[in-house]
Amino acid sequence: MEVHAHTHTERKKWTHYLWEFLMLFLAVFCGFLAENQREHMVEHNREEKFAKRLLSDLAEDSAFLNKRIARLQDRQNQYANFLSLMTGSPKPTSFDIMRSFGQLLKSYKPEFITTTYNQMKASGGLRYINNDDLITALQRYYEITVPKASGYADGLQNIFENNIVPYMIKHFRFQKLNNTIDTLTEEQAEVFNRTEESDQEFINIMGVYQGACEGMLNQQIPALKACKELVDMIKKEYRLK
Repeated sequence: MEVHAHTHTERKKWTHYLWEFLMLFLAVFCGFLAENQREHMVEHNREEKFAKRLLSDLAEDSAFLNKRIARLQDRQNQYANFLSLMTGSPKPTSFDIMRSFGQLLKSYKPEFITTTYNQMKASGGLRYINNDDLITALQRYYEITVPKASGYADGLQNIFENNIVPYMIKHFRFQKLNNTIDTLTEEQAEVFNRTEESDQEFINIMGVYQGACEGMLNQQIPALKACKELVDMIKKEYRLK
């Protein structure tokens, strides 16, 4: 008869299993904290990158708005000169009319930079910004202020195409023009078929155009103010210079 030897192992106490559980729990919990901290750092870095890119966009907006406001304010004086010329005595010459008129034709296409904001909005990047007031200011600027400030450009283009161009076709002799009105000479200037009615029509057309320019100016000034306020908010939030 074989005799089997039985080895007896001492049973572990319940406290041993408790410590093993606690050790495992602590390891998982610390790993969770480390991963959470890593994600937080990654998001913070992305937030700062977006902030710097927004500042770059806003700097371009500010430069553009300063330039446009100056041009629109200068245009107010030029329009006053045009109106004085057209309504004054003696009757203005073709050269005077065309030179004065040429100073009123400027390009006012929208030039706002919205690339970074649009990217943040499309990708969900706005969630990286923790300051609710800053998010609200960004949304108000890019979704309300910028469209308003850009809207008048389309109206100006419509007036130019539908009113000014037809008048020029009817009264300006283009084959005598050399390049642009800015380089016009007295020999090249000719406004034909002029009557009191046609001169008044010209005054009316340019008056409507000037009204649209005034409307644009009234939108650019608050846009510049909002742009500068946003810059200050971003610099303060992220301690940027």
